[in-house]
Amino acid sequence: MKNILLILFCGLQSLAFSHDFYFSFAELEYNDISQRFESTVSVSPHDLERIFYEKGWSIDDLENESNNANFEAISQWVLNQYTLTIGEQQVDLIIIGCEIELTGLIYFYIESKPIEIGDLISVKFNLLMDEFPEQQNKLTFYYRDQTITKSFLQNAFVQEIKLENS
Repeated sequence: MKNILLILFCGLQSLAFSHDFYFSFAELEYNDISQRFESTVSVSPHDLERIFYEKGWSIDDLENESNNANFEAISQWVLNQYTLTIGEQQVDLIIIGCEIELTGLIYFYIESKPIEIGDLISVKFNLLMDEFPEQQNKLTFYYRDQTITKSFLQNAFVQEIKLENS
């Protein structure tokens, strides 16, 4: 009986302190009418909680967006790890909101200032990669009739999206 309890205890402890995969996903679209990029980045709160704790932030800071210094710091932290560049020009992005779902995901809603789209978009998406070396990110870009998906890894966190007939 002691052996069974020991195995059960060790098994539960290993589940509580780690998991084998780290993913975040982004969808990115260019709106021809507003000439803005619109994006949603989804990430697990479990992964963020550890980082937020180390930085003195809380998941609750995401629910109080207005006049919240921590929300501004979190936004800057996310946007430093998710950037778009067209040619030599970095696209100005802002987080316009976020949502914590009961499904266990946090969604960051991001949009750019108006900018003309080019034939080549460079995307840096190294969100959480400094904290989790096994982190993998995936982005799907939608523009008119084109859908392009890119994977981002620790050694390849910048990818180029080449558009046809933009």
